[in-house]
Amino acid sequence: MGKRILEVIPYVVFLVVLFFVEYNLFGVEDALLGIVFQSFAKTMVETLGLSFANYLKHAFLFFLMSLCASIAGLHPVLLVVGSAVYMFGITLLNSDPYLPRNFFMLGMGFLLLEIYPIGVEEIPIRLGATIFAIACTTAFIYAMKAVKKDSAIARDRRFIMRAFDDIGFQLIDLSHGNTADIDSHRVYGIAQEYCNTEYGATFRQGGLLSGRQRYTFSLLVCAEQVADMIQAASRNVRTMDEKEQTYLLDLSEVFLAFGKGRILQVRAMIDTLENFLEVHSLDNLEHDTAWRATLEALVRTLRESSLSRDDSTPLWKGLKYRARFIFDNFSHKNPQVRFAIQLSVIVGVGFLISEVMSAHFDTRFGVWIPLTSFLMLNTYRDETIKMMGSQTLGMFIGIAIFVGAIHFIPIEIRLLCVLVLGYTVILLNIGPAVSMAAGTQLALTALYSTMSLGDTLFIRLLFVLCGTLLVLTIIFVLLQARRNLTISHKVQEMERVDERLLLQIRRDINRGKAVNDRTLQLLYYLHMNAYMLNNLSKRTDKIIAGELHHLSEANFHFAMDAGHAVVFLNSDIKNERFEHLDGTTEKLRIKIDDMPVDEVQSHAEEQ
Repeated sequence: MGKRILEVIPYVVFLVVLFFVEYNLFGVEDALLGIVFQSFAKTMVETLGLSFANYLKHAFLFFLMSLCASIAGLHPVLLVVGSAVYMFGITLLNSDPYLPRNFFMLGMGFLLLEIYPIGVEEIPIRLGATIFAIACTTAFIYAMKAVKKDSAIARDRRFIMRAFDDIGFQLIDLSHGNTADIDSHRVYGIAQEYCNTEYGATFRQGGLLSGRQRYTFSLLVCAEQVADMIQAASRNVRTMDEKEQTYLLDLSEVFLAFGKGRILQVRAMIDTLENFLEVHSLDNLEHDTAWRATLEALVRTLRESSLSRDDSTPLWKGLKYRARFIFDNFSHKNPQVRFAIQLSVIVGVGFLISEVMSAHFDTRFGVWIPLTSFLMLNTYRDETIKMMGSQTLGMFIGIAIFVGAIHFIPIEIRLLCVLVLGYTVILLNIGPAVSMAAGTQLALTALYSTMSLGDTLFIRLLFVLCGTLLVLTIIFVLLQARRNLTISHKVQEMERVDERLLLQIRRDINRGKAVNDRTLQLLYYLHMNAYMLNNLSKRTDKIIAGELHHLSEANFHFAMDAGHAVVFLNSDIKNERFEHLDGTTEKLRIKIDDMPVDEVQSHAEEQ
């Protein structure tokens, strides 16, 4: 716990400083930007390998958020309708099933800025405050990155070392005839883990892989192919001769040297692999071709080590790629689309209720109704109900703490104490109830400055109950998202990615080479889909989980065959033995057709 507290202290200090600087320079209306940008800063510091251009693109969204919040606050109709449209837009554009809560900061910031609506003449001031906050946040983020010295390159290297280390030991087992621990899925799992780890940065790049990500993922794809060939060879281990055993044992030393850190330089790894290829070969032409092609592709990829320092992506291409992804997945079966509709309706109705209460009962800070609903709503109904219970409990705990706080903390330092202690607790992320208890202090502090203690507690309780009832009403009647529906949608996406990958491989084979990075990009999303379906299978019934296992296994074999074609096209031996790929696309076509896609979809949608 002590280490976690030390880790969050810089963010709490940044929040307090930015909050009070904004308060003194621009007024209380814009001081809450400090809360918004503290969350943004923490996310960006933890997102390794994002280029400055992509960072600025993401930061600009907060400028748009501030502008939208300013315009929406000008009139009740704009507030109700505009907030609903805004929430739908940011949820659809800034999140997906892989990052379902990525819209959170933009939504939270919009709602916080509605606590203190401003007039037309004050909009330039708010936009200036936002630009100032972005500048301060940028300086803080890059200062923190320099201090922490976390390296995306070092993290990528650890993934490669893990994969090579696993391959090295599997090669030793194979050469000795021990097949019990040979499993190509382990290296595939490492590649999936890498894809998932990088997805935050990938998403903020429009879904495109940077040069560094392409470099590392290409190496992992080569590693997958080695592991798959080890698996295939293990089925015929009894027929293995001494020459093949020596081949495998010597190759294990190459991979273990890098996996164990005995080889530290990429150049040395290249030399070791080239020396191995010069003196080793297999008598079986088909087997020799497969091994040589994979190792040559690995060498060719390693030579492109300059890419490992390239975090850039084409801006326009990223925007087009993201638009294509949204278009492909815009469906009533997409859980994120359903969630976006739910959220937009809940926030819009929440503001409508707050405006009615303000007009007829002269209440203030009615924004806490949609804000409460926003914090409670999750993609799936069971998650939302669980969050409701936690946050309601946290609210009562927070009320009790606040009653004690006003008696022991002088008013002069109360706001400072609430910010420091409250956000330290929130950043520690102990649990929803604890975070809600801490957040309640902020809400009650704002309310207590304008009314009595009794009225403050009553209004807070009333707003939270209104927000809770609103969410309960909507989630049971409007487009509820179910995990099985998510499974059906992701299976469709998997099938679409497989079809496009097959088409691209067919084009590459016809040309005799790969002409762009689209194949690798599709392989990346094939891994991401498999990773998500595996996680979803753990939260569904046994029948669908079993069908998903068969589907995932079939897709795994498709991925291995597709990866083999990609690797072969990136080797030198293709110029001599191109006929090795004869029938590849037909085999891939059969594998797609044989996948139990329809069975999984129909059973998932029936549940």
